[in-house]
Amino acid sequence: MEHENRMKMLQWLTRGLAKLMGNNTEVVLHDLKKRKVVAIENSHITGRSVGHRTNGKVLDAVLELCDEDGFLIGYDSKAVTNRALRSSHFLLKDEAGEPYALICVNQDVSVFSAMRDELDTLLSPTPLKAKPKSNGEGNIQAITSQLILDEIARRKPTNLDTKEAKLSVLRVLSAKGVFDVKDAVPQVCELLSISQATLYVYLREIRSKDSSLPC
Repeated sequence: MEHENRMKMLQWLTRGLAKLMGNNTEVVLHDLKKRKVVAIENSHITGRSVGHRTNGKVLDAVLELCDEDGFLIGYDSKAVTNRALRSSHFLLKDEAGEPYALICVNQDVSVFSAMRDELDTLLSPTPLKAKPKSNGEGNIQAITSQLILDEIARRKPTNLDTKEAKLSVLRVLSAKGVFDVKDAVPQVCELLSISQATLYVYLREIRSKDSSLPC
């Protein structure tokens, strides 16, 4: 099938997906040969339009993180308005195995995120207290320990056994600079029951996703 015919079929699919998922979900079709958006529905979610240039950095991250079926499903992202989104990508390849199109689904979950934060606040137990050491470095490490404990305690109402819950905690700790402090890594690994190798994989995943806008 010629490339243009493929893209026409995918434009039809883009419209159908948007009708199925409603006004709070943006569906975007990227032509990877032209490196631009060729169809977009519910564009008020991110404010883009047809002709918008595909973000190369985001595309590279998607290509790296997609599974063997070409799917990258349900990660946290943000619109330029700082609105919380749940984003998913569907990578399409031609007969030669070359990517030629990308369908992106950006769901506005800002209302649900606000509700979750309210529930977390209401259900959070009293944070555990770390005992500070007497020297300067000890005080910094104690403050770091307290940040880790507070964040994990705040998330306790959710299931911390899932990868998504661990990523949520790590995203906050990374934003607060916790991993720049000596001995923070083993503390986090112990409290989240993950290895250091797994922690670094998760951090790379978080930084690759959070460094760019949704595709």
